[in-house]
Amino acid sequence: MGEYADIKKNKMKRFLKWLSNNRDIDIAKGGNHNQNIKYAYGERPYPVPVKHNVIDKNIVKALKKQLVKEWKVCTEEEFDKRLK
Repeated sequence: MGEYADIKKNKMKRFLKWLSNNRDIDIAKGGNHNQNIKYAYGERPYPVPVKHNVIDKNIVKALKKQLVKEWKVCTEEEFDKRLK
């Protein structure tokens, strides 16, 4: 683990494609240039902005918290491996 840096849009799109292989996750287009991660047992979808070429590290941290700690969809190691 460790600190996260800003990541490129294409890396996030590859991560979302890998994440969509999980049967409980559905990736759908959201509003203006957003991707929504919908969890089968979650109340609300989680929006991920992919409008700009770089995604802020705070968005990456919040996404990790949502996926790993709250939804328990993937482990920290899997998340780190895919986005670092």
